[in-house]
Amino acid sequence: MKILAAVIFSLCMTLALNAPARGQEFKKWEAKIAEHKRWLDSLGPHGSKFWISLDSKSRPHRLYLGEGFFHADARTQERFVETYSSYLAGHPEKFALIDLFDSATRREVGEFGWGGFKLYGQSARGGKTARTPDGRRK
Repeated sequence: MKILAAVIFSLCMTLALNAPARGQEFKKWEAKIAEHKRWLDSLGPHGSKFWISLDSKSRPHRLYLGEGFFHADARTQERFVETYSSYLAGHPEKFALIDLFDSATRREVGEFGWGGFKLYGQSARGGKTARTPDGRRK
């Protein structure tokens, strides 16, 4: 009986010691998401015009992209979409599904989902030719 009580007591102490660490993790996540928001705001409609608007009424979210996005290199485009997705998910290690649209034509130009970042053919801007982030055709 004493052994059982000692095991239960040590288990309770272990759980109690781990609880503050979870609170610290939440603060780290919150700080990272705030950092993402500041960066994304600098790239928004009043900044570099990477994105113009977000339609979050339906899932996946619809992100309307501006000219700044299309003039950026492939690596910057992918980083931007991953960061925006993480910001929408509200967690630095999780991602939300996003459909990407050209704000000028209102046509779908890419997506971010389970298969990663896909940008369709730039020349057609709205065509359905899938491309890798570095611009190669799949």
